[in-house]
Amino acid sequence: MSDGTSIAYDLYTPDGTAPAGGWPGVVVLHGLGGSKDDMAALAQIFASHGYAALAYSARGQGTSTGNLELSGPSEIADERAMESFFAGVPAVSDTQIGAWGVSYGGGQLWDGLVAGIPYKAAAVVATWTDLYTALWPQDVAKSGIVLGFAKAVEARSPLIVANENDAVHSTNLPALKALTSARSSYTGLPSVKTPVYMFQGRVDYAFDVTQAENGYLREKGPKHLYLGQFGHTPSTFSTPDIAYMQSQTLAWFDHYLKGAPNGIDKSKPVTLAAATGSRRVSYAGIPKTKVVGSGFRGTTLGPRVGPRFRQALETFGVSLLKVQVRKVSNYPRLVATVRAGKRVITHGAIVPKVGLQTIRLANYVQYLPKGTRLSVSFSDSSGDDVAYLGFGESGTISLGSAFLSLQVLTKPISG
Repeated sequence: MSDGTSIAYDLYTPDGTAPAGGWPGVVVLHGLGGSKDDMAALAQIFASHGYAALAYSARGQGTSTGNLELSGPSEIADERAMESFFAGVPAVSDTQIGAWGVSYGGGQLWDGLVAGIPYKAAAVVATWTDLYTALWPQDVAKSGIVLGFAKAVEARSPLIVANENDAVHSTNLPALKALTSARSSYTGLPSVKTPVYMFQGRVDYAFDVTQAENGYLREKGPKHLYLGQFGHTPSTFSTPDIAYMQSQTLAWFDHYLKGAPNGIDKSKPVTLAAATGSRRVSYAGIPKTKVVGSGFRGTTLGPRVGPRFRQALETFGVSLLKVQVRKVSNYPRLVATVRAGKRVITHGAIVPKVGLQTIRLANYVQYLPKGTRLSVSFSDSSGDDVAYLGFGESGTISLGSAFLSLQVLTKPISG
């Protein structure tokens, strides 16, 4: 790179002679703490379907040199340089190049699109568009997730080391907002006209559905959104719908990089997978929702149990939990965890103040069978759930009644 950093890469090409103009190409971007080697299987799939693929290890990761800077200006400059290098390979088209990125690589890909890297098509998987609202919603860190990410890369990132304590403990928030804003695509998304296929998990503690909805609603080019069974914890990336995602990705690139008239551009753009199995439902846009209310009386921190639902429900969208805070002393965060039995349905947190407070809950797609009774627990952490770690503070809080406005699909698709 221009600053002397060495970037390790692997170049994959299809068998046979390249067509006139060269093979269409796909730049493949890995996740946090990973490397080009993690992308080998996917790159080989692209090569077997007539694409050249370039997988590289981002600076500070794998065998590349330099420091990880969290999709900062240096990483975007690297991404631009690698796309330019790829376009200059004689067997590769210098015009028909797309990109695919997962998690960290997906955020980097969005940032690259906003910066004007000339990809002709893109696919992003399980990633962010607004890093601050993803990991510090309502100014409270999803501390378990933030700490896990930090520990994965701190050995090669002075930036992460310098900010880790503030990031985990939700302190020095103005500096965190400035840092993450410069690494988020949200404000620049309306400038993007590249065809983008967004793949996001139904239940992903790191990057919830809202992060993909931001992209779908703000990006101005052709776009598709798939909400599937995969994702960061508590989900995994070894789910039955991975094959479907691969076929959709290939169809997307076939159309926008090869010009194949396969109809994907005319298909309904939003698809939601059922919680289990292979059922999928497609929509003309973000699916319609309604609000179902549930009261939680009492004054205990919980768990407080609500009434049984008389019909099956499927959550979708940002649900709101209102709670009366009567007294608070040295209680830096109030975490609300909504469960169905032992299963976490959603959660959220605020910095509590006396009065009626509203907690915006994470946007997960969760199926609730008929007869489900939700419970809500309040604490300074999410307990045995990894999202919000506690730090052993000894403060006190007194609460009144709570009311949940649960955002759900007008018609559930699971069950």
